[in-house]
Amino acid sequence: MRSSMSAKEIDVFGIQRLVEEAGEIIREYYRSQKFTTDLKKDRSPLTDADRASNELLMSGLERLFPKIPVISEESDLPDYRLRAGWDKVWIVDPLDGTEEFIERNGRFCVNVALIEKKKPVFGMISVLNDEEILWGMVDKGCFICKGEQAELVRPSTREGKRLRVAVSRLHVTEKEFQYIDHLQARGYEVEIVPLGASSKYCMVAKGEIDLAPKFGRCSEWDVAAGQALVEAAGGLAVSVEAGKTMTYNNPSMSMPAFIMFGKRVHEMIRDGNTDFQWSITR
Repeated sequence: MRSSMSAKEIDVFGIQRLVEEAGEIIREYYRSQKFTTDLKKDRSPLTDADRASNELLMSGLERLFPKIPVISEESDLPDYRLRAGWDKVWIVDPLDGTEEFIERNGRFCVNVALIEKKKPVFGMISVLNDEEILWGMVDKGCFICKGEQAELVRPSTREGKRLRVAVSRLHVTEKEFQYIDHLQARGYEVEIVPLGASSKYCMVAKGEIDLAPKFGRCSEWDVAAGQALVEAAGGLAVSVEAGKTMTYNNPSMSMPAFIMFGKRVHEMIRDGNTDFQWSITR
């Protein structure tokens, strides 16, 4: 898959500046601990930091890309009859990991993804506690931002049967443990790494994590940027039941059960290894 938009057209540095500004707003709230918290209809938390980051990112993306609409977790979702006609759309999570933010464990991110023809063609994630920003385009590569310079991610590779598997720090499910049991039954030595928000997908892209199963509830804004990074770095993101890559800007914005594989495991799968296939209905 190739994007019809170039990195120059996407204005990576412009998006990076927005993400950095949003990150600084979030850090100010985090440091001061002065924010209010409400519950949304789905009982998930919403803080002043979510709102302020959302306002900055929405207005900034609309200014940089006036012809491309924006969907954000913290803004009203347009009716699908309108969205269905969108060829391109930004999908944003202005504070991915609000629960981690409230609990002060440092594992929260800012996610920005560009969807084109229902596929993520560009993604940027800021892992605020690590002061690290990654961005990726499938036809260009995955990069770590160093100021206005970008260093190409070269995923580390390891031999042998040892796997590092990332699971959600707060919302891991029994099905994910069953999948890990499945891998262990096939002779893999599995190290479980609990990680919050999209930081796990950044580590998959860098090759520091081999795979990240997600079988519990999540939404498109939680995943789109991470899929773009992982695929840009040579990895694979696949729906467990459909056996194919995920699509975005769907009616409900809910994600199916999926697994993100780093480059190392993706190469094993391409070489015919079937150990990683699994059905969530087991």
